[in-house]
Amino acid sequence: MLRATLKGMAARKARLILTSIAVVLGSAFIAAALVLTASIQTTVDDLNGDAYAGADVIVQPVEPENRGDRLVRDGVSAETLAAIEANDDVAGVSTTVTWMINALGDDGKIVGGFAPTMAVNWGDESVERELREGRGPEAANEVAVSAQFTTDSGLGLGDSVEAYSLSTEKTAYEIVGVFGYSGDRDSLSGATELAFTTDEAQRLVFDGEDVYTTVAVTAVDGVSDAELLTALEPAVGEESDALSRQAYVDDLNAETAEATNLIGYFLLGFGLIAVFVSVFLIANTFSIVIAGRLKEIAMMRAVGASRGQIIRSVVAEAGLLGAVASVIGAGLGVAAGAGLTSAVGNSFLDTASASIAIPATAPIAAVAVGLVVTILSALVPAVRASKIPPVEAMREAVKADKPITGVTVTGLVVTLIGAVAIALGLTETFDEGNANIAAAAVGAGVVFVGVALLTAWLSKPVVALLGTLWSWSFAGRLGRLNASRNPRRTAVTAAALMIGVTLVTATATLLTSVKASLAEQFESSIKAELFVSGPVTSSVPATFDPALMDDIREADGVAAAVELYYDLAQVDGTEQYVNATTDLEGGLDLFGGEVLEGSLADLQEGETAVNEWSADQLGVGIGDTVSMTFSRGTEAREFTVVGILADNEDTDGWYVDPSYAGEFYTPKPTTALVDVADGADVDEVTAEVEAILADEPAVSVQNHEEYLAQVTVFFDYAIIAIQLLLALAMIVAVIGVINTLVLSVLERTRELGMLRAIGMTRGQTTRMVTVESVTIALFGALLGIGTGLLLGWIVQQALVPSGIEEFAVPTALVAAYLGAAVLVGLLAAIAPAVRASKVDILGAISYE
Repeated sequence: MLRATLKGMAARKARLILTSIAVVLGSAFIAAALVLTASIQTTVDDLNGDAYAGADVIVQPVEPENRGDRLVRDGVSAETLAAIEANDDVAGVSTTVTWMINALGDDGKIVGGFAPTMAVNWGDESVERELREGRGPEAANEVAVSAQFTTDSGLGLGDSVEAYSLSTEKTAYEIVGVFGYSGDRDSLSGATELAFTTDEAQRLVFDGEDVYTTVAVTAVDGVSDAELLTALEPAVGEESDALSRQAYVDDLNAETAEATNLIGYFLLGFGLIAVFVSVFLIANTFSIVIAGRLKEIAMMRAVGASRGQIIRSVVAEAGLLGAVASVIGAGLGVAAGAGLTSAVGNSFLDTASASIAIPATAPIAAVAVGLVVTILSALVPAVRASKIPPVEAMREAVKADKPITGVTVTGLVVTLIGAVAIALGLTETFDEGNANIAAAAVGAGVVFVGVALLTAWLSKPVVALLGTLWSWSFAGRLGRLNASRNPRRTAVTAAALMIGVTLVTATATLLTSVKASLAEQFESSIKAELFVSGPVTSSVPATFDPALMDDIREADGVAAAVELYYDLAQVDGTEQYVNATTDLEGGLDLFGGEVLEGSLADLQEGETAVNEWSADQLGVGIGDTVSMTFSRGTEAREFTVVGILADNEDTDGWYVDPSYAGEFYTPKPTTALVDVADGADVDEVTAEVEAILADEPAVSVQNHEEYLAQVTVFFDYAIIAIQLLLALAMIVAVIGVINTLVLSVLERTRELGMLRAIGMTRGQTTRMVTVESVTIALFGALLGIGTGLLLGWIVQQALVPSGIEEFAVPTALVAAYLGAAVLVGLLAAIAPAVRASKVDILGAISYE
């Protein structure tokens, strides 16, 4: 049987190649994801390992537990530094002062976005900086900049650059030097740096305090890291932490590992989707191959082969195929992962040489997954083949395809179970909201599985309907009939595209519904026509001078204007958002907020207002007292609750008098709302407000549409990201349709010969196969779109209590999916159509 299996495989090389492509793709994606993830982490670890090279111990301030406190820089005091320097075991120290700042380019706009602009002190030795032009700063009004900053800002040696932090005013500095980094890098992972004198860096980062972000300590010869740590304990005290340089690098590596793991999970998801889709393709391929070998298998049964031998024969064929294909896929994936690492290193990590890491798990996992998936996918067709009775060898006709009754009934039952779970979740049957959401989400997943099982049953009516589009021609009618003649095969082939389209349609629908809900809330609640704010992608919150608010309020055409400060503070021991505005009552009117209890006509010092949800969370009401510690505050302050606000996305949190804003992380306002007077020209008011803010480059004036587009920009990024999943599904779907059609053409060789013999032209044959291909692809896309819209609606309805009240269909994306499906069908038809049109008529008629 083994020899017969090997000879059979050798005689079907084309089919084997087609079958193996899906396995190669899935294995390659898994190997590439694991190699890329490991390589990025290794490269980042190598970069981290360059930090404070030569130092033995790193001293830093104790890291706060609260996010709000971590936003504000604490430092190692000058007294601690002096005590460290005075220790006999210390040979030398290096100090670092660094944090994010804003700097303006030659266009007057802030440089940078996701990658921040950092202030550092020129004497900082945390990384190796290489001076390329000029010199280091020697005076408070001088600065050296990274090479990346010169590229991003358009400024260079001898130019003047304006820079400032959240707590300082814009200051002009002369660029006296340009530097790069080891490895001929222009930046550190895209970030830009401005190096000042230590005193000036302390003014920007620590408001002029004589403190340091980090102190790197070098031990005298003969003193170990452990001995130096022990010697420094009295000097470091309780407000700072001392750790060995290796421990410091290990901590850096652990932090970056979290980010690289996310990248790895995302990439691995691509591979798993490819593998999941491959299951359908491989199972379909083996079903087709076995269907074409019915007489061969029946003859083997007639001459004495047992059912077990038939199963082992098919599984052995699948195992050999899976082993070879997965090894090839693993090799390609490792190579692709190495190539992608170099690209990522050059583009995002700014390193001249990326470290390629090939973990043993990459090829092992790729081969194991490919092999297991191939064998499991072939198992059902193998069992089916073993049941072929020997009498089939006597028959000329091919055995009819297995009925779809069983899978249809199973699909209906599964779909019904999912529908019940959805109904329970949407009717809020459970006491907890999360339980209702979970029930609806699980039900949606079960419905997805049910619909997948019903694909074969749905294929006949849907394919027949689609076939009317091209039934006007003889070739079109034959193509439609071919697509619907085997519902099981059509369903499995279309499933590859259906899975991908369902996932991206459901996700895009949910994200579009979230955007639509935010837009509806925005339009219905906020009365202001104009908004003053900065980009949400900025690493440093955009702020502006609060004194300008008086000028804005006095501008022609402005009916009212309020500014908003915010902070992440500690309220009774919990992290809460705290806001401040000079006119809370007027601000609530523009926000569309509502006062439920109390009066906010004149919020005084020591008084606070809070939205209903936050009040319930802490169990406070009118007249109760809460304790607040702001990010820049040094002590807790007591506040009396004087007002309760209705829950509103735009007014949630706590409100205090602006006199406390100096203790906020952002001591200046970050947003302003402007109400345009009735009859005033909005464009003219916009121009006037922009003129008032001319010296505030961090913010701009936006209307409703512009502001909403900025607020929801992250949803747009997410939608773009999931389109990559669709691209992957499309690639696998093209291979699946090609595979099915080529094998189908081989299976129908005699039929094609008969059609050619009675007069069908090559062009008609090509059109027939193309119609069949496009019909199958459109069927998969339509089923995926319909299922995706349904799943998106279910999840959106479950999230209605969370404020996602609008259901929106991503019409443009749906149209694009349909267009892509047609393209998939056309591309997949090329090779099978050419093969079918070139069938030798006499050879096909005599084909067995």
